[in-house]
Amino acid sequence: MTRVVTRPGPAAAPGGADEYADEYVELRRHGLRYACRVVGGTAAVGDGPTADTATTEPLLLLGGALQDMYSWPRLERRIASRTRLVLIDLPGSGTADDLPAEQGFDVLAQAAVHALDHLGLRRVNLLGASYGAPIAYRIAQRHPERVARLLLAGAAHRVNDPMAALMRDTVQHLESASAHPGDSPAGPGDSSAGPGDSPADLWPGPGDYADRLADCLVNRDEQHRVRQSAAVRRLLTRQCLRITRREALRNAACHRRLLDGELLPPGGIRGVTTLVFTGEHDHTTTARQNRDVAATIADSTLLFLREADHMAHLERDTEYAELVLRFLHDLPLDGLPYCTPPEHPAPGPGTGPAPVPATRCPAA
Repeated sequence: MTRVVTRPGPAAAPGGADEYADEYVELRRHGLRYACRVVGGTAAVGDGPTADTATTEPLLLLGGALQDMYSWPRLERRIASRTRLVLIDLPGSGTADDLPAEQGFDVLAQAAVHALDHLGLRRVNLLGASYGAPIAYRIAQRHPERVARLLLAGAAHRVNDPMAALMRDTVQHLESASAHPGDSPAGPGDSSAGPGDSPADLWPGPGDYADRLADCLVNRDEQHRVRQSAAVRRLLTRQCLRITRREALRNAACHRRLLDGELLPPGGIRGVTTLVFTGEHDHTTTARQNRDVAATIADSTLLFLREADHMAHLERDTEYAELVLRFLHDLPLDGLPYCTPPEHPAPGPGTGPAPVPATRCPAA
């Protein structure tokens, strides 16, 4: 099923607002149902490309483990008038069917490519953020002819030790708690109920998980150097405290996937112009880890957003969007006041990930 609505472009000037389409498309592959949105262009987008959207290929965005296709409103607002944007609920996320933990990133990459086939998009720009980075990496490696430009935000070969410890503890807790659904009291004021996700399905003890996850994603040690650090931490904590049992079990499946050894396949990427970036204070996927990833890609640029960490898309949302657009439109990345100078790591024989240093992420 395809459903199309037209709405005002939120960044447009009052009285002269451009309109862009928001198209919802249902997908199915190997019995799994999932969906995507195609956002951007004008109300007349079906009649032909606009001057703005004709300048670059559509952008397929693959987001983080706790995100769905409605989780990027700030980026949507800033780039929908400049390029068409494809946001997707892959199996195991959002409105999609559940995906067993043993089905890994290869399955998710295949589902994303199937979505492009269904949409008739032969070539796209591709942004993989955090959990989405291993999926995007696989697509670019195996289908370079379909990727005009690749962006990897917060990428790593493997999860660092503190995050891995949190994930293992969380998986154990969630899978144990799921055997006793009657022990899950409703949280006050919960409004996240849906089919199979009533308030009575709220998972027990989310407070500890919320605090530890926030510590792993937001760099508390450098919070005085990170813009909006406290606000982003509060946002993450609230999101985790409202999580339902079904969402928590889905997160456990994502955690198992991330814990399954190397996140990126060997062999590197060639033939795809790539930008690897994250916040300069990211301790979830550190500068060294992102640099190691960039070194596996023949035509890569590496830089870091100043005064930001792993949550740069929230902490510096305006600059994040500007950086994405500049890269998509082949504009220079040198001299940007909100970024470190671009680096060009050179891949070579035997290039591989360095050992992951332990970074601060408090235990329970």
